[in-house]
Amino acid sequence: MTLPENLRIRQMVADDLGVVMGIEREADTAPHWLDSEYLALIQSNDAAPLKRNAMVAEVSGKVVGFAIVRLVGGPGDAEVELESIVIAADWRGRGLGRLLLSESVGEARKLGAIRLDLEVRASNAAAIRLYRGAGFVETSRRRAYYRDPEEDAVLMSVIL
Repeated sequence: MTLPENLRIRQMVADDLGVVMGIEREADTAPHWLDSEYLALIQSNDAAPLKRNAMVAEVSGKVVGFAIVRLVGGPGDAEVELESIVIAADWRGRGLGRLLLSESVGEARKLGAIRLDLEVRASNAAAIRLYRGAGFVETSRRRAYYRDPEEDAVLMSVIL
């Protein structure tokens, strides 16, 4: 699948929050955070103990997806978690998730991580295929981790 020429990946800004929240709310598998949590991650600074990077994918100036990675620790003991990749329903299946995943891996490397971790609903077969295709392997499961509906979380990692 060919990505649109007018696609760009950039840092999430406060003006994106309304669209980001709309995309997140329409995706059953997304972690449903509060508006204030998204705002806090955009406003975070280098002194924060949990450093996050939020990116958006936009086509012709319209946000159509986003990704969030989180760094815990510092040089030598950095852990990076992919907290979220969410694509607008009408843009799924076009390669945007793969692109945001690639950007997230790049961001993890820039943050000094040697491994990128994530968790995903066991029923989210499309996401699990995407992650496996990028080299992630299942490391464990958390039984009955998610609610509404209750299901397992699949934990996955890739060595960078």
